Amino acid sequence: MAINIIKGGESQSIKFAKIRIGLGWDPIISNPDETFDLDVSAFMLNSTKKIHSDDYLIFYGSELRVDPSNLSKIEPQDSIKYPPFYEGIRLIDSKEHHRRATRPVDPDFSVWGSIDDMEGDESDGGDDETMDIDLRKLNSAIQEIVIGVSIYDFKKWNQNFGKVNNCYVSIYNETTQIEEFRYDLRGDFSSNTAVEFCSIYKEGGFWKIKALGFGHDNGLESLLSIYN
Repeated sequence: MAINIIKGGESQSIKFAKIRIGLGWDPIISNPDETFDLDVSAFMLNSTKKIHSDDYLIFYGSELRVDPSNLSKIEPQDSIKYPPFYEGIRLIDSKEHHRRATRPVDPDFSVWGSIDDMEGDESDGGDDETMDIDLRKLNSAIQEIVIGVSIYDFKKWNQNFGKVNNCYVSIYNETTQIEEFRYDLRGDFSSNTAVEFCSIYKEGGFWKIKALGFGHDNGLESLLSIYN
């Protein structure tokens, strides 16, 4: 059974190198035209508690990307392989097609982000977005990875985390596929559009995890202002 971690609780030691992070949520949607796009980001921090460089922010807009079938090779944007297409009456250009079909990655191929779930409605029985981390491959300067979730385009629909139920993060041993840790977001986040979920950090040569549960009110920009 997974160990439940809580905000303000004790840190837990991570005794495996290959980690899968699964995040899930159930948005409350009242308008049939409304989309609820939550995005997971990894802030890879050095000893100054800042992103080591721009390429060490792993999120939906990362420039470095891989094909899901080959996680160890950068996948360039190619207008032949990723041609423009129409989504209803909206033209999706090659760059956006490439972004949707690939996973963001850091320069050391140690943290892989999720293919973007733009609807946020898959968590009934499964994770909405996943992220993979191989602690053995991390740049030696990385001392902490903060996992955050933000609401994309929250102003359009006046969205916040008060309109999201059953928010959680699960930490799996990727080798065994066993859920080792779980954090269920609890509390009033009705004014927040971004939340820092958890921190994976190095202490005394060992990796640990702790729940954070800090809410912010300006989406991804809030998190960037802290760690950039």
